[in-house]
Amino acid sequence: MSSLEDGALQQWRRGNAGRGGVRFLQRSFLKRVVPYTSNSNNSNSETLPCDGTPPWSDANEVPDVGQLIDGTYRVVSRLGEGAMGVVLLARDEVLDRRVAIKFLRADLLNERFRQRFAEEAQAMARVSHPNVVQVYTCGLHKGLPYFVMEYVEGETLDHWLTTHAEPDDLDDALHVLNGICEGLAAIHAADTVHRDLKPTNVLLSGQLTPKIADLGLAFLWRGVQTGPRELVGTPAYMAPEVIFADDSDPSHQSRADIYSLGCIAYEIVAGKPPFDSPGATTTLLRHITDEVRPPSEVRPCSFPELDGVILRALVKDPAKRTPTSEAFQRELAAARIGTKEPVRILVADDDEDFRWTMATVLERAFPGAAVEGVADGAQALTAFDRNHPSVVIADLHMPGIDGLRLTQSLRERDPSYAVPIIMLTASGGSEDWRQLAAAGADRFLVKPVVASDVVAMVRRCLYERSSRPPRSP
Repeated sequence: MSSLEDGALQQWRRGNAGRGGVRFLQRSFLKRVVPYTSNSNNSNSETLPCDGTPPWSDANEVPDVGQLIDGTYRVVSRLGEGAMGVVLLARDEVLDRRVAIKFLRADLLNERFRQRFAEEAQAMARVSHPNVVQVYTCGLHKGLPYFVMEYVEGETLDHWLTTHAEPDDLDDALHVLNGICEGLAAIHAADTVHRDLKPTNVLLSGQLTPKIADLGLAFLWRGVQTGPRELVGTPAYMAPEVIFADDSDPSHQSRADIYSLGCIAYEIVAGKPPFDSPGATTTLLRHITDEVRPPSEVRPCSFPELDGVILRALVKDPAKRTPTSEAFQRELAAARIGTKEPVRILVADDDEDFRWTMATVLERAFPGAAVEGVADGAQALTAFDRNHPSVVIADLHMPGIDGLRLTQSLRERDPSYAVPIIMLTASGGSEDWRQLAAAGADRFLVKPVVASDVVAMVRRCLYERSSRPPRSP
């Protein structure tokens, strides 16, 4: 054992003297961990198996490029290989769309792994959400189980972080994190725990829409769990209680995913996971014993207000940890705009359905905020005079006072530019934006808009306004 591991073990012994913990750690923890870890630098990012899996052996049972599966799916290429299977890119010749197909490894054709493979498909099928990879169907091909799922064209969050996670890109990164929170909330709402949430298991589309994938270790967590708990997960993102395999409150089991979510957020801000040591055993011990440094100390940035939110998600005791992904999402949103939630958001649009949709989305994204909807520019001015909002969202083309005139009038009332203005349009162009920018609008979005884009823009505008001195009248 390395000196770091030995020191961590001694620290753990001092903190757990008299509780029988040393015997548990020596006989249970180290016995369970050491056979599955190595001293390679890559071991922290690899999922620990719950039992010894045989080495990869591809005997060509998986269909080759060009083959037709079940008379429907034409194999295009291989996308990747993992501990349990291989993933192919294929074209659905019936529905004319690209899909991803995951096959169980041929050398794992036993009842245990067949069951686990089926449970992965079932776990994904239980969740229907834009931020979780969707499963379409399943079947057998020459004796090999497979399931067909949504193909996400893009890259993994892990790859994206290596090229984009500089401080200037923090808003984009937090936009991604917001989507992960949404997807994880949907997984937990389906009474499922992911157990291996990490950047390589988050896929990003070209629009930076995250989709949580690979539920191969997921399980239903409601009800009584019996039998020994398996040591599974990825060392750099595993919660202490998972490593202990303790008998904590069953209602807290989903909080292991919150810890993993905190590790991802930490990596986004700090540039690396909270614990990233040579060798998986050392990393696991550090999750148990070491305090987490604030991420802004690891990589100084302009947002130390995020430290507290992230560190609360990384509390070692699950009972004291951030309880849900929704709570984490709300805390992160509040911290990102300088700990100030918007008091009031004014939405001016002559489309009643759009106003209702925006109110629903914004009230969920900014709990406690009052969202007021009005049908035209004149009503918007009246509402503005009655109670200055924190941000204004308006349609460019409205009856009577249009968006351009509304912007000009608002700036006359607000010469210090304290209230951000976001303008929406279904038909505006560069000339419209030039005029709106000259009049004092902050942002310009083309309809149909993505709700999460509007939310991210509101947060960004509020933060920018709060972080710089107001203009002189």
